[in-house]
Amino acid sequence: MDLRHLRSFVAVAEELSFRRAAERLHLCQPPLSRQIKALEEHLGVQLLERGRAKRIALTDAGQSYLTDARRTLAAVAAAGERAREAHRGTRGLLKLANVSGLSTPVVFPLLHAFREVAPQVKISLVEMMVPQQLAALDDRRIHAAICPQIGPTLSPRFQTHSLFSCPIVAALPERHALARPGQGDLDVRELQGETLLVLSPVTRPGYAEMLAAVCAAADFTPTATHPVDMVENVLGMVAAGYGVAILPEMAARGIVPGCSLRPLRPPVPTFRLKLLWRSEAPSPLLLNFLAVAKRWTKDGGEKS
Repeated sequence: MDLRHLRSFVAVAEELSFRRAAERLHLCQPPLSRQIKALEEHLGVQLLERGRAKRIALTDAGQSYLTDARRTLAAVAAAGERAREAHRGTRGLLKLANVSGLSTPVVFPLLHAFREVAPQVKISLVEMMVPQQLAALDDRRIHAAICPQIGPTLSPRFQTHSLFSCPIVAALPERHALARPGQGDLDVRELQGETLLVLSPVTRPGYAEMLAAVCAAADFTPTATHPVDMVENVLGMVAAGYGVAILPEMAARGIVPGCSLRPLRPPVPTFRLKLLWRSEAPSPLLLNFLAVAKRWTKDGGEKS
């Protein structure tokens, strides 16, 4: 028995006529009759009562089988459509990694834009530091990663797309001597002697790498550091005068009153978030996500 037998039976059962069913299926009557007879022999039950004047009626077994046959054919059709959607990249599970402490303001607007065009795609979003992201991409455990641009140039086996950029800033108490709005960029070495309030690597993975890149670029070594959980707490302690902080502007902007922000002067780099994926054979699902990401950034994305 195959799906042809089910389709033939459903057509005969719905038309209650071999002639009309044969026309509907674009078959001749004899092959159609043989298919129904073969189906009944396979099941060991009579599905149709064949009366005089070629009238047909469903038996109780035939009525039950019709219900299940329709359900089976509908399930097969739905499975086929899901497979086609997966092939087009409009259904499936998109596996992404990110560094939440540095990418949250960008990730969720981007995912919202993707959901608008691919509502059937599910998202798996996992927290990974950059080295783990690269390993997971190599092992194909994730499709793509959203990460800060930190460290050496990536291998050619990876491709990137810039999602967002903003200055790295010093957060200072409003009455601090260096908190001079309108005075331009600040040389990070002017923070020598200050207590630097830093985000905990446990609650904000990725921050330590960013801070290390800033210090290395400017040949700056903090005099003292004090770890604090959460950006809001860091800025609150800055406002209260317990120290200063170095943060991406997007993480510091407008969260806590009493802080003054000054961009850091080059060679401190600009903070950048990038979308990262393997160059080799991206899946249709990933290609669709990349298309949305590129359109999202072209249309303005998360404004810096």
